[in-house]
Amino acid sequence: MADADVQIESMAAPEVATTEVLIVGAGPTGLMAAALLARCGVKFRILDKSETAVHESRAFGVQAKSLELFLSMGLAETVMDKGLIAAGVQIFVDGKEAAELNLDDIGHTDTPYSFILMVPQSEIEAILLEDVRRHGIEVERGIEVTTFDQSADGIVLHGLDKSGEAFDIKASYLIGADGAHSVVRHILGLSFEGAPYPQNFLLADCKIDWPYDYDHVKIFLRGRNMAVFMPLRGKEIGRIIAIEPAETDMNAPIEQQGSSELPFSEVQRAFAAVSGVDVRLYDPIWTSRYRVHHRAVKSYRQGRVFVAGDAAHIHSPAGGQGMNTGLQDAANLAWKLALVLKGHARDKLLDTYQTERWPVGQMVLKSTDRLFGNMTVQSERATKIRNFLVPIVFGLLTKSRWVRAKAFHFMSQLGIRYDVNDYLLNSAPQPMPLGFASSPVGAGRRAPDAAIAHDVSIFDLIKNYHFHVLALSRKSLDRDEIETLSTQLASLPKSIGLPVETHIVAHSLIGRDPRLHRAESSDVFEAYRVTRARPQALFLIRPDGYIAFHAESLAIEALQDFLTTRFGPVA
Repeated sequence: MADADVQIESMAAPEVATTEVLIVGAGPTGLMAAALLARCGVKFRILDKSETAVHESRAFGVQAKSLELFLSMGLAETVMDKGLIAAGVQIFVDGKEAAELNLDDIGHTDTPYSFILMVPQSEIEAILLEDVRRHGIEVERGIEVTTFDQSADGIVLHGLDKSGEAFDIKASYLIGADGAHSVVRHILGLSFEGAPYPQNFLLADCKIDWPYDYDHVKIFLRGRNMAVFMPLRGKEIGRIIAIEPAETDMNAPIEQQGSSELPFSEVQRAFAAVSGVDVRLYDPIWTSRYRVHHRAVKSYRQGRVFVAGDAAHIHSPAGGQGMNTGLQDAANLAWKLALVLKGHARDKLLDTYQTERWPVGQMVLKSTDRLFGNMTVQSERATKIRNFLVPIVFGLLTKSRWVRAKAFHFMSQLGIRYDVNDYLLNSAPQPMPLGFASSPVGAGRRAPDAAIAHDVSIFDLIKNYHFHVLALSRKSLDRDEIETLSTQLASLPKSIGLPVETHIVAHSLIGRDPRLHRAESSDVFEAYRVTRARPQALFLIRPDGYIAFHAESLAIEALQDFLTTRFGPVA
């Protein structure tokens, strides 16, 4: 009997590996989620079906909001080293220049990055991969996810490793960042509603000889066809895209509408025909023929599973929004998972990932669809209308710096804001005199950059994917007031699952003081709408750079209550 017992014990199933978060997909969205979870001290594993990192990519533009995220992570300079700043956009109709929009004089003061940086997605992935490795994590490659099960206790993922061996991993949560053909989305049974565009995209990364410059995005329109030049590394490499009407089955499922290689000569032919210029393409690094869809899920969360990036939304490349939207999905979700896992927030905090990011995905999908549709009209009459309107619309943009700045604010994702929810609070303001508009800087909006002194700005303070408290006083503080405010801020929790750092930015009656950052101009107060009529304000800024709490006074007790009730230890 003892032998039988021993035999039974030796045949027991091996213990299932456990972690806190599983990330499926090691593209830019999955790697960003990994890099941020590592900074939050969350245990995770990241799996990818590919056995090697991808060396080619369709995405290329890094917008200002993403660069601000990289700045917070300490990676902005590395990203900048790899990129080319696009000087603007030129549009050619039937071979003649019809409009030009220059971006080099926008001069936004609320961001250090008032430009579009052209960096191939593969470079962004390489930077994030190296960052994840610095935190001691490697992407587990060659992994096939077969299915997963959810329960009140967590997720159990079932898969096959690259040798075909079955394995299981248990986790508290799972992030599906595995792209347009997401296995995670399929297992959840989420519908991916939308349709393909009626065009084929012919793409090549290559060298180009022509009579034009190498630092403007160039759009060529001819009839129903369109071609684009994207500057990547000056004369060394550019991205060529030729867009032609498709003759394939428009009702074919997305799995049958992926990309395929194509002869380089076909790209040369198509691009030359649309551009109408004497051009020579050579030394191709990558060519591809593919279709573009506009699709989205209705829910970014199902129980303990989340979808992000292309697994949740895909759309036309117009405006360079795709990769950036995925990066911001990850930035929105990571700190929320960390707080829930550390017992500093209830599960309902995770519902705000859906309520905040789903409307953004819808807005991006609709705006890019409208822009792409207007530029690639299919009828002869619509083509004539487009050709007539392009110089007028872009002429307005060219003449008005304000209009260009507004367009940049939208395209750069700096203008994205979230509706107020239980975790976004504007403390009750005092009555405002007639004639004063309510402040546009408040809960749910992005925290802008602004100069504090000649050598320091707001973004120098709000780094490291932490929470930050900004106490602003346009009214000059004396020694006793500085002491009182410093003591009050010290009473706030130092951590709510993630560090909480406090900063006083004020005019001073006693010269420089180590307890505050002395404002040497009014720039910071103008940016945060701290007026002479309302000379003080208090902000709590989330790790993803959005304002969580705003009071038009130094309402420390109200902020204390917000922190302890929303992010206090959960019983």
